[in-house]
Amino acid sequence: MGLLTACAAPQPAAERTAVDVAADGYVYGYAPVTLARTRANMLCLLPVNRLHHQSATADPTSRVVVAPNVDTLYSIAWLDLRGGPVLLTHPDMGARYFDFQFLDIYTDVFANVGTRATGPAAGAHVVVPPGWDGPLPADAAVVESSTWDAWMIGRTLVESATDLEAARAAQRQYSLTVLAAPVAGAPPPLPTACGSNPDPQALAASGPRFFDELSAILAANPPPPADAPLLDELADLGVRPGARPSTGSADTVAALATGVVRGERRIRDLVDSDRGSGEVWHSLPTAGRYGTDYLQRAVVATIGLGANVPEESTYHVARVAADGTTLRGETGYLLRFPPGGLPPVDDRGFWSVTVYGPDVFLVANPVDRYAVGDRTPGLVRGPDGGLDVWVSSRPPIAAGPNWLPAPPGEFVLMFRSYLPADQGWLPPEPVPQR
Repeated sequence: MGLLTACAAPQPAAERTAVDVAADGYVYGYAPVTLARTRANMLCLLPVNRLHHQSATADPTSRVVVAPNVDTLYSIAWLDLRGGPVLLTHPDMGARYFDFQFLDIYTDVFANVGTRATGPAAGAHVVVPPGWDGPLPADAAVVESSTWDAWMIGRTLVESATDLEAARAAQRQYSLTVLAAPVAGAPPPLPTACGSNPDPQALAASGPRFFDELSAILAANPPPPADAPLLDELADLGVRPGARPSTGSADTVAALATGVVRGERRIRDLVDSDRGSGEVWHSLPTAGRYGTDYLQRAVVATIGLGANVPEESTYHVARVAADGTTLRGETGYLLRFPPGGLPPVDDRGFWSVTVYGPDVFLVANPVDRYAVGDRTPGLVRGPDGGLDVWVSSRPPIAAGPNWLPAPPGEFVLMFRSYLPADQGWLPPEPVPQR
């Protein structure tokens, strides 16, 4: 199984140049800057500490966050804990899968609330800022955020088209409430610039100004102690909390600009490494818990921002076929699940395989089908109990619901298993049908 991980050993400190440090700094900042830009875009439409419910599953118009799933309704909130703790409540969810995932500004998952983590019974969870020691409701479980800004992603399973309204009804019973007055001594807020916020999918285009954004994040959300060695080096280039390093000396700004180019190339090279690796499916084994693996963190932000921890959901990504050629819709592929070979998931979980364009967003197709999974109505099994899924830009003869439409040209497959029973399971390789 191909793993998206960094391979190159770090250079000895004595050999490191300003460009080396800037390149590492770009990789380091890639995920938090992507998240901060995504946050800024969304906060132009909805306020902080307010739940926003998606009333339909994702479609090709969903272009705020890469790789949206089409299995669940999303409930999104951007938490600013400078105003005090927030209380999340949910009803008894019965057999319906749900999960509230909490990410800090550096994209690490610091908590899950839902079917797996806390159970289906009605619950109340209070999210507190770092180091909070104030009063709290006695009947709520406490979740401490690792940063002052956090992203809450709720996912509520939709079993079928006829189940959509029931899923919406469950959503409407979620609540989010700020409990306290502003916290004294809290760091400054993250800036939001509606109408002029840079593109979250085009970080390198900002050049040295990228590091101004990273500096603002460092001021608003003090990083974990483990990041200190790299941040100490970056400070020598003017990348400090609240600074504007893009206005520094000409030599320093030139090093930052070159570092952006090199760091971007490093990330893209790893994203594209599957094309020549001999592996078809690449997993995200450390999603949600990155430690100091900043390159892996950046790659996940590129192809699956908001990916959950592996015990909640596993992700396998393919850009090539079984023969090593790039996936293209006009070629057509067979995914063959042998008898007894369907994805192993918990009884409370589910699985799906989704098609995206090369930019990892959904692409319109004539039947409005973007994924096939265990809830796809009408899937036809073979006489032996196996399952064939056809992925192509044109429907095979009599494929029906077993056809997963792909766009002409290149595309990406993403396989999700929610509540996986075997995190080491691999999907079948897509076999060209020329």
